[in-house]
Order: sequence, then structure tokens, then C-alpha cells
Amino acid sequence: MKSELKRKAVHLTGLIVPFFYVYFSREFTLSFLIVVLAVFVILESVRLDAKLREEVKRALKLYIKVEDFERVIEEITRGHERSRIGAHIYFVVGALVVVWFFPDYAVGVIAVAVVSDALASLIGRFGRVRIGSKSLEGFLAYFVSAFLILQWLNYPLTTLIALIGALTELIGVPPDDNFSCQITMGFTAYIFKSIAF
Repeated sequence: MKSELKRKAVHLTGLIVPFFYVYFSREFTLSFLIVVLAVFVILESVRLDAKLREEVKRALKLYIKVEDFERVIEEITRGHERSRIGAHIYFVVGALVVVWFFPDYAVGVIAVAVVSDALASLIGRFGRVRIGSKSLEGFLAYFVSAFLILQWLNYPLTTLIALIGALTELIGVPPDDNFSCQITMGFTAYIFKSIAF
């Protein structure tokens, strides 16, 4: 549980994306996400390649205590991510797609992807009604928090978008819910706006 709390604390840093969108601009946010994605891809390559990682560790030994940093990364990485792309990559790619293609909904969709995902994971751990590997309680935590965020932002179709996001997270739509939830919510909002207007 302690490692999951640390993981979600890191996860909440994703709120910087809607913050930048609101207080700077869409263009600034896109540039920021592209730079972050490039850095993450480089770091992820090092993390997943044991030989390259050892070479980098030897090279950096003179400057930082690599083992401490490595231990923190190991602690917040889930078992299935140790040999595959981490959730942070999927989150950034999803945010990039949403900001690029669904700019009218970017702030709400990304905020939901950060906050509601964290709540679903934490509350879902204590859930008693299991639905596969997830829980009804986690699903409800996602849906209710998503609804409140979208309602607070005065978005149309609040219930529908929140429900789509919660169902996507519950089902675990591939490749990763950190990507899929953003895309399904953004696409749903865009399609229904197009139909309505």
C-alpha cells in the first residue's frame, strides 16, 4: 500500500499538464509534452535495457548515487511494467493526443485521467465487490470523481463522458488505461459535440 501511495503521488504530478494548458497555452502545453515524451523515451530505453543501464550507471557513478534513484523507480513500478513500457509513457502520449485532437476537452479529460485513476486504484484496493481484477467500488470512485471534475468545469455530457472513462478503466482497454481513458473520453466528447452542433 505504501508503494501504491508513492506511485499515485507521482501520478498526481500529471496535473501540471492541465495547469499549463489553462495558465499558458495549448501550444506551450504541446511543446512541453513533446519534450517530456522525448526525455521519458530515453530514460525508458535505459530502464528496459539491462546492459545499457549498467553502462549508464557506471558513467554516472561519479556524479550521483544511482542506486538510490534506481530503488525509488523500482518501488513505484508495478510488476508487469518491469519488462515493458511504463504507464507514464502511455499517459504522456494520451495527453498529447487529447491536446492535439480534442483541445476543447483537454483540461477536463487529463484532470480526470490523473485524479480519477488515482482514486479508483486506491479505493478499489479495499473493494469487496470484485469485477475481474478491479472492483465496483473503484469503478464508482472513478465515475463519481470524473463526474464532479467535469461538472465543475461546466462540460456538457458530463455523465456520459465520466461513464465512458470509468468503463474504460474498469475493462482495462489496451494498450494501457492511462492512454485509453483519455482517448475514449476525448473522442466521445468530440463526437457528441459534432452531432449536437
